Amino acid sequence: MTSGNVWRCIGYSLALLVMPVQAETGREMLERFVASTDAWQADFEQDVYNDQEQLIEKASGSFSLLRPGRFRWEYTLPWEQSIVADGKRIWLYDADLEQVTVRSMIGGLSQTPAALLAGDLSALEGVNVLAIAADDGVTRLELSGVDTSSDFEGVVLVFSDTAPIGLELRDRLGQTTRIRFYSARSNPPLVPSDFELQVPDTVDVIDESGL
Repeated sequence: MTSGNVWRCIGYSLALLVMPVQAETGREMLERFVASTDAWQADFEQDVYNDQEQLIEKASGSFSLLRPGRFRWEYTLPWEQSIVADGKRIWLYDADLEQVTVRSMIGGLSQTPAALLAGDLSALEGVNVLAIAADDGVTRLELSGVDTSSDFEGVVLVFSDTAPIGLELRDRLGQTTRIRFYSARSNPPLVPSDFELQVPDTVDVIDESGL
């Protein structure tokens, strides 16, 4: 799974955390999380496995969200990359490439599951959410029926009590990305300006947002 595809998969999953969720079977836990958190922060560790379940990549960073529709997903190791949503646009910043791509949260992402970040729940039509409780008190929310044009075939949100503790993304090549959240903080004092990307003058900006 390329970093770009991982970003799109992550965008899909984050959308479920950032946007309101309708009361439907398998989504009650998400609703409780949304209702109790206007803002949320956590650090994360990310492991990527090939189709033989061999570890091929490790990464780490931090994630924060502020409702409605703002989030910041930052990799710090082994490379610096950021995904920042300011409520209207999503900024994809690659420090090594010295490049930023800007897309609209609506039109620019309409062909990917990350379109949910636009607040349009119709993108979930045909997607099933199945809650599976494990013996250790952890609940896995499995999403299926994703559009076949997507770069992945499965997304799992992992919850403990009423908060997310992980994500699992499976692509069509058999690779699996597992993300573990830790040191989570509910309702930290975040403000909208925390979700504005400060772009260095030396960085190329490719603006595809149309805004």
